[in-house]
This record gives sequence, structure tokens and C-alpha cells, in this order.
Amino acid sequence: MTVTDQRSDASVSAASTGSAVGSKWPRYLQAELGFSNHWHPVLFSHELAEGGFVSVKVMGRQVLLTRVDGQARAIADQCAHRGVRFSAQPLCFQKGTVSCWYHGWTYNLDDGRLCDVLTSPNSPVIGQVAIPVYAVTERQGLVFVFVGDQQPHDLSEDVPPGFLDADTHCLGIRRTVASNWRLGAENGFDTTHIFMHRNSPLINGNRIALPFGFVPADRGAMDIHDQGWPKGVVDNLAQNYRPVFDAQLNGQSVLQFQLSSDQKRVAAQVSIWLPGVLKVDPFPDPSLIQYEFYVPISASEHEYFQVLQRKIASHADIAAFEQEFDTKWRDLGLHGFNDDDVWAREAQEEFYREKNGWANEHLFPPDMCITKWRQLASTHARGVQHAEELNK
Repeated sequence: MTVTDQRSDASVSAASTGSAVGSKWPRYLQAELGFSNHWHPVLFSHELAEGGFVSVKVMGRQVLLTRVDGQARAIADQCAHRGVRFSAQPLCFQKGTVSCWYHGWTYNLDDGRLCDVLTSPNSPVIGQVAIPVYAVTERQGLVFVFVGDQQPHDLSEDVPPGFLDADTHCLGIRRTVASNWRLGAENGFDTTHIFMHRNSPLINGNRIALPFGFVPADRGAMDIHDQGWPKGVVDNLAQNYRPVFDAQLNGQSVLQFQLSSDQKRVAAQVSIWLPGVLKVDPFPDPSLIQYEFYVPISASEHEYFQVLQRKIASHADIAAFEQEFDTKWRDLGLHGFNDDDVWAREAQEEFYREKNGWANEHLFPPDMCITKWRQLASTHARGVQHAEELNK
């Protein structure tokens, strides 16, 4: 589909049968479970204690995480013997291993090899069986996992520019949203979805100037970063868009936002980056940048990471930021504002899943940002994750 209401018969027919053939973004439509050959956050670092175990589901895979000598490790959360989850009762009798609670099959966290069977010493299966292990890295207080079938690349290729800056500190929350990850990504990048935030407590609570929507001045309003990595689409809202502060119906004003000189200007630039990370600069305050990671769990759920970043120069700055986060931004911004986004994504899920919304949606010119994102992801994303591959 294009950014008008016109759709070709071929694309409608293809999408209505569940096929991406004929679409302008076929790989994007196939990526219900996301793009596997990229890094994805799965936890905040503080959630994984030394010697502790946490099980997460990412792109249809159940992954068990633990921490050994300070280093996060990841292994498939399923014993090869009879298929039970280690996480039902995680056992570790020797550092660097995980043992199954059912029959004592024990695996090495380095390579996933069966290194012993506690109930059957010298069993012939020892060393002959292995389960997947996954690369793990930690930056900015987040634990990232790479579950793809390629050699992991540097994390800098999968996060927005500036996220890894050393003179910054990040704080955030995560929660599970009952919608496909693509609806999360498109909601965040949608320039006119801010209409639904018009009554957000953040507007008055932080004195920000938030229009009802943005109209692109021209088709060149976006910058497409498709050379090198990271790859993304950048909307320069402050430069190339006309903010709508007066909403009219049949030529008559029905909603007006009263601007004043003391209101803060935010969201000058909004961008989205592969494999599915939003950057809003600045937001929800001129001193902050907000990042949002939309991590696929299943075809109808995603983990929503909301991360605020601030420049810091000392430990005192970090302490002050942490206090401000807990007393203000967690409730006023990440919930007071973004709860609307969670609600909207879940409200879309029925249409896109049960009523084939990918074929039946009617986009309009401001949705150009969404179509550019779909095209970029379909062309450049690494590794479409297919559900049937998880059962092999």
C-alpha cells in the first residue's frame, strides 16, 4: 500500500491470503516474530542477580539467563531429554552449569553440551547432546541477547546513535504488551498518534507544548539512513513538519492548544532503527532522551522497554537522576504518557490479526513515516524469524 487510499488489487489479494508476495515490504509482513540476527534487550541488568536464574521468551524462544562471576549467560530453557523447562526449578550444583530438576541432565553454559547426568554416571549420552546457547552483552543497564544463526556483530549496529555514549546514564522500565511488536514500533513512530495524548498528565505536569499532530511539509521530510549501521528513518519534526495546534471540523475549531512562552519544546526529532528501536529527542523533558525497544515475544505479544537517558558528569548526577526518575518520570512520563500507547497497540491487535489489517488498512500522507520504516526493515533487516523454524 501507498500513503494514499489507493491499493493495487495484487497487493490486496496477496495480503488477504496471508502472503507478502506483491507487497512493497514483504519481509516486514513475514516478520511476525521479528528479525533474529540482531541484538534484543531481554532484561534490565539489576533484574539478573549473581547465581540467579530468569527465563524470558524472545522471538518465540524460551531463554534461560543466569549470572556467573558477574557475566550474564544465556541458554535454551529446555532440557533435551524430555523437554521440561529448567526454569520450573532451576538447579546449579557447579558454577558454569545448569542441571535439570527432572533427571539431573547437566549442561555446560559455555557451549550447551551435556557434561554429566547426575542420575546415570558415565552415561553414553554425555558429550553427545547439546542445546543452544546464546551470545549476551550488557550496556547502559540492559542485558542484550543475540538468538540468530549468524555470528553476532557489535551492539552499536543495533541501537540508535547516541545510545551508547559513555557520558550518559539510562534508567527505565519494561512490561509485556498484548500486541505484535510491529504495532508497537509503528505506534511510536506515527506522527499523528499524539492526538490521543491530548489529555496526558505529562502535558501540564511538565509544561510541554504538544500539538495534536504533525503534517509533513514535503516528501523529503525524512532522512533515510540505509548506508552502514545502524540503519533507520529519522523524522526532523521541528524542521520539516507543521505542528497542528488548532484541530478543526468543517472549518471550525473544535480543539485548541493554548501556547505560552514558558512551555517546553520536546520531540524535535523522532527516529526508528533496526531491529525495532525508537528514539525521541528530547523527551519527555528537554534534558532527556527516550528510547523504546519493541522486542517480539510471540506473534501477539511484545516486551516494551522504556528507557530514559541523561548526560551525566558525576556519581552525584546519577544519584539525582535516579531520584528524579523514581519521583517524577516513572509515573508522569513512562506511565502517565505511555500507558496511552500500550492501550492503542492492544486496541489495534484484533484488526491486524483477525481482520487482516495489513491488507485492509487505509493510510494517508502523514503515514509516510510508517511506510518508509516498513520499506527499510523489509530491505535491510537481518534474519526474518519464522514460527515453523522454532519447531525444527
